[in-house]
Amino acid sequence: MKSMTGFGYAEGAGKLGFYKIRLKTLNHRFLDLNCRIPREMSIWEDKITSLVRENISRGKVEVRVEFEPQEGAFSVEANMVLARSYWKALQKIVQELSLLQQPGLSDLLQAGEIVQVREQSSLWEEEWENFYPLFKEALCSLISYREAEGAHLREDLLSWLKELERLTGEVEKGTPLVQSYYRNKLLQRIEEFLPGVKIDEALLAQEVIFYVEKSDINEEIVRLKAHINRMNELLSQDKAMGRELEFILQEMNREVNTIGSKSSQVEISSLVVEMKTVIELAKKEGLKAK
Repeated sequence: MKSMTGFGYAEGAGKLGFYKIRLKTLNHRFLDLNCRIPREMSIWEDKITSLVRENISRGKVEVRVEFEPQEGAFSVEANMVLARSYWKALQKIVQELSLLQQPGLSDLLQAGEIVQVREQSSLWEEEWENFYPLFKEALCSLISYREAEGAHLREDLLSWLKELERLTGEVEKGTPLVQSYYRNKLLQRIEEFLPGVKIDEALLAQEVIFYVEKSDINEEIVRLKAHINRMNELLSQDKAMGRELEFILQEMNREVNTIGSKSSQVEISSLVVEMKTVIELAKKEGLKAK
C-alpha cells in the first residue's frame, strides 16, 4: 500500500552543470502532472513525464528542476546588428521627445535577444545520460517515501476498521431487544391515553410485529459486516486500492445511515453516531491512499 503524499530529492553534477531535482506528490483523484524545468532542458520533458507515469498512476505530481550551468559549457554571443538597430531607435526616441536622460546599456539589454546562449541540441541529448541517474534517484526517493507513508496509513485504517467492527457487534447485540422495546412503548402509550382499557394481546402482537419489521436492521448489519471483511482483505494486499477503499467506505456510510434512520432505540442511535465518526475519519485517511 502506498500513500499519494510524498517527496523525493536528488542533486548532482553533469557535464553541462549542476542539477537539483525535487519531486512532490499530493492527493488527487487522477494523475495530474506538473513539470517545471529550465527552458534549455525542454528537450527532456517527454522523457521525464514518461518516467513519472511509469511509476505513479494517481495523485498530483510536481516536478521541479534547478540547473546551474558549468563555466565554459556554453558560448554566449551578441547580435551586434540587432543591438545597433535598437540603439538607433532608443536615441531617436530621446531626440524626438527631447528627453534629458540618455539611454544606457541596461536599456539596450532589456530589449532581449541581443545576448543569447548558443546551444546545441546534441549537447543536451548526450547530457541525458548524466541527468537520468539523478532523476531516477529522486524518483526512487519519492516512491520510498510514499511506501513508508502507506505503511502508517494501513495501520491507521486497520485501527479504525477494528473499532467499526466492535461498534457493529454492539449494534447487533441490541437487535433482539427491538421487539420488547416496541411492546413496552406501545403499552406505555395505551396506558397514557386509554388508562384501564383491556388490551387485546393478539392485536398488540400484530402492531409490535409491524414496527419490528419496519425497523429491522439485520440486512444492513450483514452488508456492513461484508464491507468490513472486504476492506480487511483489501488492506492485506499490496496493490493500488484508493478508489475501491473510497467506494467501500461510501457503502459503509450508507448502511450506517440506514440503521440510524430505522432504529428508534437510544442505545443504537448513540452507536450510529460513533460509527459515522469512525467512518469519516477512515475516509479522510483513505483519500491519501494510492
